[in-house]
Amino acid sequence: MRASVLVSVLALALATGTSAMAQATPEGLAWMVLRDINDYGFDRDDPTNRPPLVVQVPAGAIRAVDVTHDGRSDWRIDYEAVGISGFCGTGGCSQIVYVSLGDDGLTRAFDNQAHGLTFYEADGESRIEAWVHHSYCSSDASRDCKLAYAWDPALKRLVERPNRAGEAVVPVGGFSPIDASADRGPNPNAPEAVADIWFKTRTTCASVYVDDGFEVRRAAIHDTPDVDGDGRRDWAVERPAPCQASPGDPSPYPGFEIWLSRDEGQAVQAYVSPPERFPNLDVSRAPAVVVIQSECGLDQVCPTTRLRWDPASGRLIE
Repeated sequence: MRASVLVSVLALALATGTSAMAQATPEGLAWMVLRDINDYGFDRDDPTNRPPLVVQVPAGAIRAVDVTHDGRSDWRIDYEAVGISGFCGTGGCSQIVYVSLGDDGLTRAFDNQAHGLTFYEADGESRIEAWVHHSYCSSDASRDCKLAYAWDPALKRLVERPNRAGEAVVPVGGFSPIDASADRGPNPNAPEAVADIWFKTRTTCASVYVDDGFEVRRAAIHDTPDVDGDGRRDWAVERPAPCQASPGDPSPYPGFEIWLSRDEGQAVQAYVSPPERFPNLDVSRAPAVVVIQSECGLDQVCPTTRLRWDPASGRLIE
């Protein structure tokens, strides 16, 4: 019933010519934004206590952008323009970017919160710079965190690039263009050997921080830019910390591993870090350089070690 109402609303918005933007926008995007706006104020237990039905997409909420230079419009959905605070938070407002695949329709390239998205050209390609919550870059709230991406037509996804300020070291497992926080299970593209770590390292620990007194820990698995020069994305694995000696004690951080993608969905382990080390990647060059950061105080410059791929030895070396 509600879907049919929104279809009628969309037809009205498009037919009345109230906005050139609405006329040029794919109907599904306008439908989605109108649905989200009207859903936000709806309470099934009190359906008549709600704002007036919104029948027109707010100006600026949907804009044509060019991510791929293929002659087709791509689309940015900016929920800040909707004017509903619930679509925003400390990390900015919900932003979605759809890339046109022609006959294959649209695919989501970006779907996360950001203070802003900047579309620009650099090194002969279109890039998107996302200004995101400072915690994805550092604990310093005064420092802007801006991460840049370019469209990879083979992978059909955004891949990491240096930002406009030339900052090229990006944390592994930090911000993701498409929010994966609600996902369950390992990365669906992970090679079997990497996915097995997620399944086999499940640990249940007593915890004072959850209601039932138990916490389930699993490995974190992240795909990374290519680090060995074969053109395939590789993998970083952070195994779960062991249970504390007593609930509430700090958990030792076990470090991380780098796994390299191989043919037929296989992977090989290339590096195991010491404990209390954190993975970053320098994407200013290809293949990317692994930048290992040690733990240190908030006001200190943390020492780092850089590992690059050595084709002669087939290893990551300093």
